[in-house]
Amino acid sequence: MRLCIGHGGDLGEPSGGTDRVSALAAGLAERGAEVTLVAPTPTAGVPDRLAPVDCSYVDTPPSSALRAAAVARRAAQTARRDGAVLQLEHSTLAGVGTLSGINRYVLDMHDLGYSRFDHVDTAVAPLLKTAVKRLEKRGLSRADHIVVVSDVMANLIQQLWEVPERKISVVPNGYFPETIEPFGQVSTETGRVVFLGTLHPKVDIETIVSVANSPSVREMVVIGDGAQRDRVESAANRCDSLRTTGRLPDAEAFELVASAEAVINPQTISTIQRSSSPVKLYYYAALGKPMVVTPGPSVVEELVRHEAAITARSRRHFVDRVQALLEDAPLARRVGKNARQVAEQYIWAKRLDAFNEVHRMLTESRESATGER
Repeated sequence: MRLCIGHGGDLGEPSGGTDRVSALAAGLAERGAEVTLVAPTPTAGVPDRLAPVDCSYVDTPPSSALRAAAVARRAAQTARRDGAVLQLEHSTLAGVGTLSGINRYVLDMHDLGYSRFDHVDTAVAPLLKTAVKRLEKRGLSRADHIVVVSDVMANLIQQLWEVPERKISVVPNGYFPETIEPFGQVSTETGRVVFLGTLHPKVDIETIVSVANSPSVREMVVIGDGAQRDRVESAANRCDSLRTTGRLPDAEAFELVASAEAVINPQTISTIQRSSSPVKLYYYAALGKPMVVTPGPSVVEELVRHEAAITARSRRHFVDRVQALLEDAPLARRVGKNARQVAEQYIWAKRLDAFNEVHRMLTESRESATGER
């Protein structure tokens, strides 16, 4: 199998999206596929796992739309030249690609782009939301097959854009066991709570601050960067128990997570939040950390079903449940143990089996159609 993947993000910047793209490209290459990955020239070193992948970098303009157009065009040209299946990462990248006539591709849909504008408080947000929603519709309508990260997202795109169920496969995000292997024996720090992840507008900063002010919390550590970092740092200046680190190398970040008594993921409930597949939760679970999280995503429902996470909708209940984990050691041990056990099914190697099956199915379908002609 030959596969060309187009990705508009920075492969040198650690994120859930980078992990997903590098995992898919490297994993399929290791399974025997010839994989080319087209992306903007990275700003830093790319993950070592991409060694078996032919990476083709595009010098792109700063504009996100022009960057997407350049990447989509290069990926489509490469796929045609090599006789490869074209796969585009993100519905907005695919939508931009269709404007220049690109079609017949696999779309790997990480999230709902239009829903991001529900968290943007500007006068032009409604107009941008409408424009991106139309762009995404184009991206979905011209795809041969669509891979989404959750059952919730699968249901949403069927309802929003009347995408046939037969065109959709669900492959959630996952985690790399080797990333956290060195931190299995890290000592727990009493009263330490950790949040790890991008400080996207959907993150509920007020709840993080409320957790930091809880009497049982000695230190609330926020690891990550993003649109709300200034808000978190401003709050940390007023709250002695709140500490921000910015983005950290994996070794430092996961050592802090492993040392926590409890970990959290407070979010504002929305379409994009419910349809997501939060990478941080897979790492929380793999480290055996008792967690309090906002309900909504499919993985949260699964964790709760296995008694591997505790959910809370309101700020007050969120704080109360974090406090319960810190004060009830048997409860924390039980939730953490269940989380570690269920995490075994979340490793990227198992997710890749499902993705490999999608491409096998599509390859056989195309070969059959060619034979009939």
